[in-house]
Amino acid sequence: MQVFNSKKTVIHYSDYGPKDGKVIIFANSLGTDNRLWDKIIKRLPLGHRVITYDKRGHGLSKEPESEISIQDLASDIADLSDYLNLRGVTFVGISIGGMIAQVLASIRPDIISKLILCDTAVKIGVKKIWKQRIDAVTKKGIRAISNSIIERWFTQNYISTNFDEMELFICMLQSTSASGYIECCKAISKANLTSYTSQLKQPTLVIVGKNDISTPPSLVKETALMIHGSKFIVIENSGHLPCIDNPDKFTDLLYNFIR
Repeated sequence: MQVFNSKKTVIHYSDYGPKDGKVIIFANSLGTDNRLWDKIIKRLPLGHRVITYDKRGHGLSKEPESEISIQDLASDIADLSDYLNLRGVTFVGISIGGMIAQVLASIRPDIISKLILCDTAVKIGVKKIWKQRIDAVTKKGIRAISNSIIERWFTQNYISTNFDEMELFICMLQSTSASGYIECCKAISKANLTSYTSQLKQPTLVIVGKNDISTPPSLVKETALMIHGSKFIVIENSGHLPCIDNPDKFTDLLYNFIR
């Protein structure tokens, strides 16, 4: 277990591969921990240094003690990158992890040389929807919304043919702290990252699952169009987490982009 205390929070992270390898950092989605990337890491060629981590209130990282913003979450991974002396990084972020990526790439271009944004946008959802979810978790806990969240992550076909894996994802979701989940919901609901994203200069690949209902392809494409020279790709037969339901295609796109 690897732990970093930034004096603002305590972050659990994993550091795989040779220390002199090209660095890839992965930032996971709302309600998941760093195991979200296991299928991708297993498929990557040897020789890369891979960093995964749990954002505040997720996995083994410390719960937030007050309100947080996407900027706070970007600052956490900037601090971890400084602690590990990481530069020239390929940063892969999905959903809220993609929002974190957009801010970090804007405020710390010295850290990120290439950017992969997955199933994300400069603004996700509307405040009314996020308030409804926050109220549900506050009153009844994450368990009460677990099934509806899984249905937003994966297609019905994938859910019906991968029952055991869905049980594990429900456990992962339910192990997320209520405060971590709620504060991240608040951070997403308040965020509009247009001023950050429109200024990005890094080579950027933007990916979305064709059947994603949380961040539909049309929404993700709008974000891609803000980034000069970005490449936009839709993965067929995928939902909100193509790194899970289509890992071979996801890894191929990632590896071809970074090499």
